[in-house]
Amino acid sequence: KVPLMQGEQRLIIATCEKGTVEDVNEMKEIKKGLDQLKDKHPNFVDMASKEVFRPTNPKSVADPLPTRAWTKAAKDRIALMQNRKNVRIGIPRVLNIYTYAPLFNGYLESLGVQPENIVYSDYTSSELYRAGASRGAIDPCFPAKIGISHVYNLVQEKHRKKPLNVIFFPMYDVLHSPLVKIVGANACPTVTATPETVKAAFTKENDVFAEHNVKYLDPILNFADKKLFAYQMLQAWQPILGLSEEENDRAVEVGYQCLKDYETSIRNRARQVLDQLEREDRIGIVMLGRPYHHDPGLNHEIMDEFQKLGYPIFSQNTLPLDEDLLERLFGEEVRAGMISSPLDITDAWKNSYSCSTNHKIWAAKFTARHPNLVALEISSFKCGHDAPIYGVVEGIIEKSGTPYFCFKDLDENKPSGSIRIRVETIDYFLRRYREEIIKNRKAEQDIEAQLAALEAELRGQYAEQPEAVAGD
Repeated sequence: KVPLMQGEQRLIIATCEKGTVEDVNEMKEIKKGLDQLKDKHPNFVDMASKEVFRPTNPKSVADPLPTRAWTKAAKDRIALMQNRKNVRIGIPRVLNIYTYAPLFNGYLESLGVQPENIVYSDYTSSELYRAGASRGAIDPCFPAKIGISHVYNLVQEKHRKKPLNVIFFPMYDVLHSPLVKIVGANACPTVTATPETVKAAFTKENDVFAEHNVKYLDPILNFADKKLFAYQMLQAWQPILGLSEEENDRAVEVGYQCLKDYETSIRNRARQVLDQLEREDRIGIVMLGRPYHHDPGLNHEIMDEFQKLGYPIFSQNTLPLDEDLLERLFGEEVRAGMISSPLDITDAWKNSYSCSTNHKIWAAKFTARHPNLVALEISSFKCGHDAPIYGVVEGIIEKSGTPYFCFKDLDENKPSGSIRIRVETIDYFLRRYREEIIKNRKAEQDIEAQLAALEAELRGQYAEQPEAVAGD
């Protein structure tokens, strides 16, 4: 702490709460308070961005090591199987990996790859982006553009510390979805092609992967067709891990189960918080954004600012799917024939071929029908799939009288000052909105109580009339 001379004053300009003090103990107290606030008001966007990458620790489904090998192919396979525990795999922390990391972790770990050898690139930051951005020759949306920087991070940072054998950057083609009556569940074409454009950036002038003795693996994957997915994974990993078709199929089953377990776990916790909001007449915010918007470097930590103000944060990928809740929100529409299922979006969107677009539409419907939720739409600059549904999403939300806010055209620039001003403005509005909710809820309860009292009085009068007649 720099001492002050007599008559001097200290002016602190800080970008976060912990920077507003000079004393370490005061900083620790501030951090303690922030941690307590986060525990009380969960941010499922932040939680998902961390939990999705955790090791799954499944049981091994690998074939036993053959005891005999008469052919060269058999001997080569044994060598590959023995080497599984040593294989180090780098995976860029971008795009749909924020959904499918549990599947890949479960698949690889169940085959004998050690969890510590599955290495993800660092989270997106301005430093990470600038370090590798010079290789880009085109200017797509920022979530796709950072693919180059993340692969650069794997090669220049992770590989230098401890060599990688493989960089696995799959091309996401068709995704899985719980929705019904949709045209398709395709990934964005830009997202699908990004691994190939990244490969071109690192091999056009000189093959950086070959120079570092790293194999670049970018198979195209269909997550909606498990049998096809198993074939695609077998073709990709058989030369590296020495797989048999049977153990590959078993590993795929493990991967899908790990993905299901992760999604079930986080949705169950979201349901608990949602129920708590209803009991306490509080407001929660649903981030209407794509899976990669869980990346703090892409959402610019906007959700964290709202969490600090006491709002639990949900995302379209973490909303609960419990039957009783869906019945309460969508049951009347299903019985009226407006939709065939609570997971049907045909009433709002016909061109339902893009998976994340479909999920955003459905999450908007969910938010609009839940009295304790408000919508906050997040969209990246140049997002061709978000642009056609801006009006659709806003219309769904505002039709029900639910507040709708948005942060659109986000890119690599983080205007912290303007973000905070907007957050404070939204917070002011939501506090007034909550007061209105409580007022209306109390009015409803008063009316119901008065109606119940009137009903009891009338029933009492009706019950007394026959007795009076009998007495006469």
